[in-house]
Amino acid sequence: MKRRYIFILIAILVTTTTLILLLNSGDNTIYKYPSGKDTVEYFGDGTFQIFRGGPDDPLILYNHLADPTENTVDNIVSYKIKKNIVYVVGEKSFIKLDSSTNTYEQKKRISDFTSEDREIFNKLMEK
Repeated sequence: MKRRYIFILIAILVTTTTLILLLNSGDNTIYKYPSGKDTVEYFGDGTFQIFRGGPDDPLILYNHLADPTENTVDNIVSYKIKKNIVYVVGEKSFIKLDSSTNTYEQKKRISDFTSEDREIFNKLMEK
């Protein structure tokens, strides 16, 4: 009888320990700007995020550091993440975002970027 209670106690302890480890194994990174329900992607500390505008609205690249009236960088046509660099083709511009430094270059013409960057932007425009 005692042996049965010991096995039940061990089973409860193993189950509880497993649940605690599973709950704590998630991403525990603390972001300066947390993601919301409409966030599709976030970069670096969350300063730059891609939001879903709505069912018929395009994706939006959002900058939390900008003035509230100017924090939308551009409507997104396509984007690619390559390590800590994010390449974005917008409706009105091309954007190269460095998520490690929270900086970005936004140009109207693709020719203003390096040849390597232009190659990535051209592939994005083909999609």
